[in-house]
Amino acid sequence: MRSLLEDEQPPDEIELPENGTSLTLLQQVYRNPSLPLPTRMRAAGMALQFEHPKLAVTANVSDEEFGFRLDQAIQRSGTAPKLIEHQPTKVEPQAPAPSKPVLGPVPDKRFRR
Repeated sequence: MRSLLEDEQPPDEIELPENGTSLTLLQQVYRNPSLPLPTRMRAAGMALQFEHPKLAVTANVSDEEFGFRLDQAIQRSGTAPKLIEHQPTKVEPQAPAPSKPVLGPVPDKRFRR
């Protein structure tokens, strides 16, 4: 016959249900009082991002809608967008700058630049 202490003692292994996910496992780990506190805290921290949403701003704009909104904004401004007119200029290649001579190793770190 088992003693009362054996019945009250939590199992050493954590059993994951057949359709369980990694989040389910993390939740079982951080809710298990028989595990050490650092292990439970790490599991809670890893599960946190999946249990509570982050605050973020998102906008769902389709391509057609974006073009329509852009045209409306241009009309509201009352002026057409300015075109950038540019005439390319011919650039003559220049000779490379002379390189500095390579000095030998510095024996002490204090004298390095």
